[in-house]
Amino acid sequence: MKLTFVTVSPPAVKNLIAIGKEIEAQYPQALELKLYYGASEPAEEKLAEMTETISQSDLVFIDLMGSSPAVSKAVSAGLEKCPGHIVPYGNSPREHMRLGKFTMEAMKSGGEDKKPDMAAMAKMRTMAEKMGKVIPGKMSDMRNYSLLMKYFKAADLFNIRNMLYLLLREYSGIKDIPKPQEPREAGGTGLCDPKTMRFYDSFQDYSRDFPFAEDRPTVGMLFYGHTYPTDTSGCVAVIKNRLEEFANVLTIAVSGSFEENREKLREVLLNCTPRPVDLILNFMSFRLGAGPMGGDHQAGVDLLKEVNVPYLHPYFMSRRTVKEWEESVQGCSTSEIMISVMLPELDGCLESYPVGAMSEPKYNPEFDIVTTELEPIPERVEKLAARVKKHLDLRDKENKDKKIAVICYNYPPGESNLFGGAFLDTFASVATILSHLKGEGYATEALSKEQLMEIFTAGKGVNSGKYGGEWAEMIKYPDGSYHKQLKQNPDYQEMLEQWGPVPGRIMSTERHEFLIPGTIQGKVFIGLQPSRGIHEEEEKAYHDKNLLPHHQYLAFYQWLKEEFQADAVIHVGTHGTLEFLKGKESGMSGRCYPDQLLADLPHIYLYYCGNPSEATIAKRRSHANLVSYQPPVFVQGELYGDYSKLMTMIDNYRQSLALAPRGSAGILEEIGKTAAELNLPIDLEELESELYRMNRSLIPKGLHVFGQGFSGEEAAEYVNGLLRYSRQEATPLRKLMAEARGWDAGELWEQRDYERLRELDQAAREVFQHYLRTGELLACATVNGHNQAEFRKTLDYGRRIYEAAQENHELQGLSRTLAGEYNPAKLAGDIYRHPEILPSGYNLYQFDPRLIPTPTAYARGAKICADTLAAYHQETDTYPLSTGVILWGIETSRTQGETFAQILAYLGVRVSDQGNEWDPRYEIIPLEELGRPRIDVTINICGFFRDMFPNLIESLSDLLARLDELEEKDEENYFKANSRKLYRKLMEEGYSSQEAKELSLARVFGPQEGGYGTGLTKLLETKNWESEEQLGNMFISNSQHIYTRHWHGKKVEGLYEENLKAIDIVSQIRSSYEYEITDLDHYYEFFGGLAKSAELVKGRKVKLYISDTTGERVSTEKAEKAIARGIRTRVLNPKWIDGMLEHAYHGGQKIAERFENIMGLAATTNSVDQWIFNDLHNSYAEDAELRQKMQENNPFAYLNIIEQMMEYSNRGYWQATPEQLDKLRQIYLEVEDSIEERV
Repeated sequence: MKLTFVTVSPPAVKNLIAIGKEIEAQYPQALELKLYYGASEPAEEKLAEMTETISQSDLVFIDLMGSSPAVSKAVSAGLEKCPGHIVPYGNSPREHMRLGKFTMEAMKSGGEDKKPDMAAMAKMRTMAEKMGKVIPGKMSDMRNYSLLMKYFKAADLFNIRNMLYLLLREYSGIKDIPKPQEPREAGGTGLCDPKTMRFYDSFQDYSRDFPFAEDRPTVGMLFYGHTYPTDTSGCVAVIKNRLEEFANVLTIAVSGSFEENREKLREVLLNCTPRPVDLILNFMSFRLGAGPMGGDHQAGVDLLKEVNVPYLHPYFMSRRTVKEWEESVQGCSTSEIMISVMLPELDGCLESYPVGAMSEPKYNPEFDIVTTELEPIPERVEKLAARVKKHLDLRDKENKDKKIAVICYNYPPGESNLFGGAFLDTFASVATILSHLKGEGYATEALSKEQLMEIFTAGKGVNSGKYGGEWAEMIKYPDGSYHKQLKQNPDYQEMLEQWGPVPGRIMSTERHEFLIPGTIQGKVFIGLQPSRGIHEEEEKAYHDKNLLPHHQYLAFYQWLKEEFQADAVIHVGTHGTLEFLKGKESGMSGRCYPDQLLADLPHIYLYYCGNPSEATIAKRRSHANLVSYQPPVFVQGELYGDYSKLMTMIDNYRQSLALAPRGSAGILEEIGKTAAELNLPIDLEELESELYRMNRSLIPKGLHVFGQGFSGEEAAEYVNGLLRYSRQEATPLRKLMAEARGWDAGELWEQRDYERLRELDQAAREVFQHYLRTGELLACATVNGHNQAEFRKTLDYGRRIYEAAQENHELQGLSRTLAGEYNPAKLAGDIYRHPEILPSGYNLYQFDPRLIPTPTAYARGAKICADTLAAYHQETDTYPLSTGVILWGIETSRTQGETFAQILAYLGVRVSDQGNEWDPRYEIIPLEELGRPRIDVTINICGFFRDMFPNLIESLSDLLARLDELEEKDEENYFKANSRKLYRKLMEEGYSSQEAKELSLARVFGPQEGGYGTGLTKLLETKNWESEEQLGNMFISNSQHIYTRHWHGKKVEGLYEENLKAIDIVSQIRSSYEYEITDLDHYYEFFGGLAKSAELVKGRKVKLYISDTTGERVSTEKAEKAIARGIRTRVLNPKWIDGMLEHAYHGGQKIAERFENIMGLAATTNSVDQWIFNDLHNSYAEDAELRQKMQENNPFAYLNIIEQMMEYSNRGYWQATPEQLDKLRQIYLEVEDSIEERV
């Protein structure tokens, strides 16, 4: 019998070889066994051989879980020609299933196009096992199929032997073969010795072999009780032995579904021991309650909540050897990230890093295959043991005995940037935290915000301060112990080359001491995370990609552990720099600096709930137990000053048309004149549209204080904004109000009837406010007996959100993590798109990357594509050859894939409904339906996207290869035409045909592997640049690395520039109210950086478009309009300014950040108009009242603002008058004098 196995299971390969030899010795020529290891990346010759072998086999057993597309393609090609039996395992191609008379058609629930019904399949298999013994034919074959699945899942010698016996007897007709015994399945779920795989009927039996000490903590370890796809028991036994040095260990083998095992698990974890478990280690892939075939994930979370202990998820890598992992900057493969990191994160797991990997392969010449097995990674096992012990200690200690380090930021270093954090009043937040800790019994003083500011400002506790210079109040740490440890660091010589001899020049004294900026209050330390060193030594900004942390950075974290002896570290706010230090992207090792610096300390990170991308990196790279905090309330920006007067003039004009038409022309002329003076469109329709958007824009009102929820008024304001949008639970309130009046809100928008739209907005607000107060509908909502049920459904939904938004669990979440309890996870993202994010105070997870793009995201992405192409066509009467698209991780997670969908739409591709979350399918839209050429794309990703969505990079790579195979002309397929040019160039440069083909199709570029930024922000912060060309070259240098299925963060000289040459458009979306284009440095860094790079390579500017997806409708416009709106609605808006200045010190700090961003946008996009600089000067320099407020709030930040305005002029972006510059110099001297008096 020609029997072929293609499997991804190393234990199966090993045991198939052993049993194959055994059968050959006993029954010569009965079996011709051919084996292929499906988890490898075979050469073309091996793939061709695999296809040929399969096509000639009598029976093929296929196990392709997570195999590469190349292997799947080769297998499918062979199966198409295979005349024999075909047995797929798991999710392998079931459509080919054919065993005797049993085929996959039997599993379909009706209709040719229906997918197999898995529930029906399970029932039929159960029935077949009972009936197949006595009923021949299809039922018998079904029974055999079921037995084969059970044999293979266990895959030990006994089961593999009997599996082959069954196949040979039943499907080869060799009756001399012994009758197969029933499968010997794993012993269900229960206490098990992983060394011997002996199951115990009771805890009493288990404790006889593993005595239980009631004075020790207890660790529950979950692992697979079967060997498919990898036998983990040996590694689990090693870890068990190590943990038994300080804890009781309950090793729990799990087989079968969670539904079957829930009560058993609950009993073992909660009730079977004298002391319930204090910590759970889960070594199994996927979610606790749901595996690859589904399940009840919420039931898993509910069990974790009930047990309420830290939930850790170290894992074993089945697709990489220890050596490959050690040498890899990527760390883990895409499939391992998905099933061993991302999915467990949905359950709120901590500590996701590998503790085992595959051994070095051994070649078996007889079967022409390599064998390997799982082995522990000793250094990671030791790290896990140390961190488990610290988690247990934190849970066991009384609060009064715990030593807690509270770490805040000072980035960039200096007096103006103390205690930074996204949307956070950090001084007030830390004061709240200290008071809360004291109330919880921790040994600390409850300092006020003012006391903290006194300790840290005025040069007393600052990184590399410009003023003061008095180090007496700082903690000193002699460098001897640090130097001794540094010598053991493999990077010792590189450290000395980069930062000089110990203690270095940053935050150190001549007496060989490190300066530790901070204060110890009882058993709580409050201090500043060290700087990265590029601001003190500016030339290092050009070498940031491989920059190691400087001496004082390393010494600071060593001091926390060895001198202060912290029990836990709390990093406050989004975000610090620790998690971005040199190391692997995921699957950290002891050589990775985030892992190295934290050592064994439990790490609690207070993180902004709206930032899924950077939160994910913090979790994966610094083992952070996240506690989310919410944003401040967003309020309607409203019109102000001359803009408000202009709106009144328009209203008067409308009234005059109806009441006194003769005078209307004069009013219209005055409107045009005023609009021109305000640098607004003079076309009335465009003008009114812009004023409407300005008035209706949502802006943050100040900053958030950790632990404070929305007030009733703020919650109502939040829900007013929320009810603008259509969602399953609610109809937009404005739409309902329009219908009650007999209007169509969509038509009003299309007709730009802003008078009625404003009326509807106001009516919607009044209806909701009235409903909150009385529970009754206003009369205006019941006109003509309109659908009151729909109104009440929407308003009831709004009221539920209103009540939830006033809750805040942040302090409880902090207490929970410090107490060593389970920290459930919630989705991170935009609170308007996903109101379930509130209340905050929980661990965070990203949106499931397997579901991107969602149908809604695809529709909006397609609209962005259509709008950008239409805008370009209107300007040029042509289509762009290529579009440059910025693809961020944060946006992809928050919008569920709007930009990814935009890319698909450019290429003429849509998502097929034939795929599933594990196997997405994309449908290429025919040109006749598309009605335009396929537009080429150049995609710039950030490091966060690479780490969060590796599956999408691989999907794009495969999709682009399909597009290249289309029989379409160059003028129909710009992507294919450009790829052909690139292919010829690469061949001329000496690449092989295979390499040149893959590289010519590459369109995803980003930072080098392990990198995150572009370097532009560092140049702008340090002012260490002379020309825009430097900025473009820096962006190219840091963003040119290729990402495909087989190329990961590698540079191919000149390829990125060749793609840039084709770009005619640069596009990015604004997806959240949190930030306007002017509010966030990453907009100029990525959008501006790509724009400047394309301009540099092409020799001319490209079109720049921003697509705003925050509103009810997508809006695409030129970059200069988006920048201007950000300036008008926020930086110049008194409502925004006053909200910021309510927060002492931080208000000025946040305002100053915008001035630097404006510099970045001016330099990279050249889209900042002169009126912006003049209006900034008028507000922040000429306005005496605002000037006084800024100086009182934060004189250091105000000085930065004045410096920044002078830089605008010095670099030629602002044509300032001599009088304006004189004013700035005068203010600068006054502020500097006041600072020097203060310090």
